[in-house]
Amino acid sequence: MVDLFKTETVNDTVNSDILIDETMSIVTADENFEAISGNNALFIYTRYIHPDDVSRFTEALKDYAESGKYIVVRMLYQTGEYHWMLTRITDGGVSETRGHMYDINIIDAALITTQIDNLNSQIERYSSYLGMCENVLFSYDILNDDFNVFMTSDGHQTMSFYHGTLNAWEEDKIKTDALGLNEVKELDGFCKALANGEKLFKREITINILNKPGRLDKCLVRGNTIADAYGNSIVIGTIIILESSDNHVVEELNIISDMKDPGTDLLNKRAITDYVRKLIDSQPGHTVTIAIIDIDDFKTINDTYGHMFGDEVLCKVADILRDAVGSRGLCGRIGGDEMFIIMEGLNDNEGIRNVLRTIRNNTKWLYHDDPRNIKITCSIGSATYPNDAKSYDELFKIADKVLYLAKEKGKDRYIIYHEDIHREYVYGMGRIVDLNDKVFYKYHKMEIVNTIIREYKEADDARRKELIDIVAVAFNINTIAIYDRTELTKHILYGDQRMTDDDGSFFKEDNYIPNFREDGIFVIDNINFFETKAPAVYKVYSEYGIVQAVQYIIGGDIKKNNNIILYGRFKIDKKWAESDMNFLAIIGDYIGRVYLKERKR
Repeated sequence: MVDLFKTETVNDTVNSDILIDETMSIVTADENFEAISGNNALFIYTRYIHPDDVSRFTEALKDYAESGKYIVVRMLYQTGEYHWMLTRITDGGVSETRGHMYDINIIDAALITTQIDNLNSQIERYSSYLGMCENVLFSYDILNDDFNVFMTSDGHQTMSFYHGTLNAWEEDKIKTDALGLNEVKELDGFCKALANGEKLFKREITINILNKPGRLDKCLVRGNTIADAYGNSIVIGTIIILESSDNHVVEELNIISDMKDPGTDLLNKRAITDYVRKLIDSQPGHTVTIAIIDIDDFKTINDTYGHMFGDEVLCKVADILRDAVGSRGLCGRIGGDEMFIIMEGLNDNEGIRNVLRTIRNNTKWLYHDDPRNIKITCSIGSATYPNDAKSYDELFKIADKVLYLAKEKGKDRYIIYHEDIHREYVYGMGRIVDLNDKVFYKYHKMEIVNTIIREYKEADDARRKELIDIVAVAFNINTIAIYDRTELTKHILYGDQRMTDDDGSFFKEDNYIPNFREDGIFVIDNINFFETKAPAVYKVYSEYGIVQAVQYIIGGDIKKNNNIILYGRFKIDKKWAESDMNFLAIIGDYIGRVYLKERKR
């Protein structure tokens, strides 16, 4: 077993502890720091920090000392080279002569990178070992009463036979398997071993492991209790089927092994669709999200670069799906360039969106540095049971329809089904917006405006997120943010929560505010407009990937120059329609007033 916390040496000195005072003078330092600096004498600590990182370090010093968090700065080695150092600052107490002091622990980032690479290598190796195991596996989280029985095909993809509480599993087995007295005692002994967290236990039990009606399996169970990263007791183990009442154990296991698609190593169409059908049928009300992923213009990719390259793309996208879904579900291939994912227990759109966004973005970056300028994108349609549909067939129909809508809207995007937006498209005339029917188009979005005004103020956080989602999808928006220009803060309502670095101060550029119309609206059809006229704006928007935007001064009075709401797109679409700008202004004015008023209470 590799000790992940063992300190390895890079340039002989990677881990050092020092003590500094309020003036940044070094009070004490260990020998490793002296080896870093190449001096025995003690100096001002900031002389060893890269000039561009000094202000960030000094400004954050007090806050980090209170919380014990980490920052990363560049430090000068005696070789004359700067190394990125992970720096932890904690309270070092108070000295009568030196005032407040701070403990500084510094670790060369090269060490951390090496450890992460080693850890990933180990994970991959053990995943491969696990994927070769043909036994049924189980895990039990004692604290959370979370019992899972499953089989793994490749170390990542799992086929679940049960996931729930231990008591519910035991009661179900006793009720449905027609067990005799001895079998019940064996099963009870196994469950008690789990609940008590026994070490290195072995039991023989007779139950139906593979959930096949009318069968009983004689099983040898081995388990062990370990501690997770938080010290909680976790029981893990393996179940070996010794014999079965119907003598089809080998056949069953072979069937599971044959469930893979040979091209991508994902589950094949029959396996993954059978699984999701059984999942929905056996657990009514249990949240199940599906998504259909289609590689855009795959025929063109094959025709241009050859079928071998096309097969390579399929395998790479399959890897992206596995990594994005992880332990939350299963991945399969249901057609030539169509793949399919199942996720359980995601009760909010944000969790679903994070997975789909990861798949979309990572697919786009597959060949970003290839000199052939190869562009691979995908379109995704998603729906959730039981919120959106009452059966698997209906659920698949909805996901397939919104996937087609994603294709219609320009590809390279994901769409999560919203009844308010997509019902007409899925169940009606087949188009959510008929380009020949402007009345319907405007009416649909006016209904969204009315819904926002009617519900947003009194809605809980979950409903507010849902309403914002509806706005984003209906108007093809990737990010929504409010700039509080009084406090110079930015609040993300929709999109990547990391996009909070700017505070809106770039709005003060001389050439910026005059672009707003008298009604408080400013439309940006192409960000390149700002490259010379307002470079600070251009820089911020470019960093975030915003290429189109509509902004509205909350309150509509440009003379007051007050708070602003931003709607941004990451891809050039058609020019903003006047009706859309007006609708967004109404929504932004209402939401902005409510949101900012509540924050100031």
